[in-house]
Amino acid sequence: MKIVYSHLLNFLEKKPSLEELSDKLFQLGHEHEIEGEVLDLEITPNRGDCLSLKGIARDLNHFYKAALEKEVYDAGIPESSLVFENKAEDLCPNISFVEIEIEGKIKDYAPYLENYFQDLKLNKNNLFTDISNYLAYETGQPTHCYDATKIDGPLVLEKRNKQEKFKTLLGSEIELNGENLVFTINDVAVDLAGTMGDESTSCSEDTTKVLVECAYFEPEVILGKARQYNLNSEASYKFERGVDFLAQEQVLRRFIAVVADHAKIKSLALKTEQRKVDRTEVEFDSERLNKIIGTELTEKEQKNYLNSLYFMTDDKVEVPSHRSDVDQLNDLAEEIARMIGYDNIAPEALALPVKAKRIEANFEELCRDYLVNNGFFEVVNFPFNDNQDDSAISVDNPLDKQRSKMRVCITKSIKENVVFNQNRQKDSIKLFEFSDIYTKDGNENKLAVIVSGKTNKNFKEFNAQLDYSYLKGLIKTIFSEILGRELNFELDQSQNYDLYEKVYCNDEHIGRIGKLSKEFVGSKTKTPVFSFEIATNNLKLPTKKQSRISDYPASYRDLSFSLDNHENLEQLATLIKKYKESSELMVDCFVFDLFENKKQNLLKVGYRFKFQALENNITDEETEAVMNPLIKESLQIDGINIEGL
Repeated sequence: MKIVYSHLLNFLEKKPSLEELSDKLFQLGHEHEIEGEVLDLEITPNRGDCLSLKGIARDLNHFYKAALEKEVYDAGIPESSLVFENKAEDLCPNISFVEIEIEGKIKDYAPYLENYFQDLKLNKNNLFTDISNYLAYETGQPTHCYDATKIDGPLVLEKRNKQEKFKTLLGSEIELNGENLVFTINDVAVDLAGTMGDESTSCSEDTTKVLVECAYFEPEVILGKARQYNLNSEASYKFERGVDFLAQEQVLRRFIAVVADHAKIKSLALKTEQRKVDRTEVEFDSERLNKIIGTELTEKEQKNYLNSLYFMTDDKVEVPSHRSDVDQLNDLAEEIARMIGYDNIAPEALALPVKAKRIEANFEELCRDYLVNNGFFEVVNFPFNDNQDDSAISVDNPLDKQRSKMRVCITKSIKENVVFNQNRQKDSIKLFEFSDIYTKDGNENKLAVIVSGKTNKNFKEFNAQLDYSYLKGLIKTIFSEILGRELNFELDQSQNYDLYEKVYCNDEHIGRIGKLSKEFVGSKTKTPVFSFEIATNNLKLPTKKQSRISDYPASYRDLSFSLDNHENLEQLATLIKKYKESSELMVDCFVFDLFENKKQNLLKVGYRFKFQALENNITDEETEAVMNPLIKESLQIDGINIEGL
């Protein structure tokens, strides 16, 4: 959110320098950058009350005394005859309308309104829309303006599931799908509530009679609508984060006052519905507050800090209607700590027991090294999202209501990393993430790996694509080389996969692997995406056995086998493995030579056998006692001969 330093000073009695103001904003948790006199603030999602000049001034009240009172129209206003039906009272409990008709010439904009457009380099539209945009900047409360002459029927607010075309006031046409909260006239949607109105009822420079709507919507019903329909909506950004549920009529009275500064008002009419009126209350406990913060403030000092933030304090603390993020004592402690400044709270030494670190290899470390060495990059994603899984744990007081649940899998997060890279023309994407996943059933550590695009950036692999066989070979190699285990796969079906297999290790289901569907990935590119996700809690490295080293010399025997085909090679390898496992004296055997001539159908393989005893020198008789039966049994296999015998 961008605000202008000089604009903010108009809402503060004391006038700090830009540098001093910047320091205080950082203390309060409002990170920002400064461009000239424009403060570009990064407001956390739980602080929707700060998305305005008035909101920032409220937060600075303790330091600079906020001057929030601006001229409003405080005379009586006749009841409007507007026919309005609210069919979604639970989603929009408070809503107000004002009808304003003007006559005569519109004056030049007053400095406070003109400066808003000039200093922030914004385009003007028409008087009513310009005032609406300015008041969102000043108060944080969006309003919506209808040309009253274009309303030819009852106005209805309802949540409905209807597929319909909708042309926004910006001229783009969208198609509404699924459930949407909309204002309708004669059963035609004219406003996607809390997001954007349509073109047919919008105001123009010729508009002289306007219907201004000002509402409080439950944030959950507005969440994600602008993103779903690819709309750039400042109103939805504010509604999603929560607006003051008691400010609607006061904002409209401010709207009237601004209109009166610029034109002669011919008529006014007001209609208000207000059902949500109760403010949140929190039990006040001075001693617990000090323990939470780590201070020794008196009860009076604590209440003074809270009062400066417009909390009403007694035995209970009444939370102001603009602070939807406060509902417990920990929240009050955070508010006091911000006022004090975290850097100003005296630190206390924390004595922790010293525990010697054991340098011990584990699956996660070895797997991470293996993946990095094979060109993968590790990512770390936010552990919260908006999944609807029944096993997901909900967060009571989330920073972002679009991320109010703990994720139950990593794949949904890591595929967003792929889309981000694909949209930036990355043609070889190999990512992985280790993370703990928490559900109502418990927690487990998981590994997710995802690939898309070219295998590598070298002349040998440039044209090869990362595909399902690559990913499947990767996971099999990881388990074989690191854990010495084999995996089994079971073909199945899953909603978000075009190809899907369950992964088993030692007959235990540990995860899934497959090709993600295009609908689930949601990328602009057509390059397929493959991933696997496995639980790693029970994956332990095999125990290394220590064996005694012999002090006596070894004895070697070489045999050269002639084979008719490759099937003989597998039979021979199985036979030799059997003898090695059954003999205490044969400590090693391996292929040291392999020759194949396909034209002559000739296949030769040379094996070397190593014999060694722990307690004495090995004798020829002991060696022959192992080799002779092996030679005899190998010659009984059709298609195998031993040269030199």
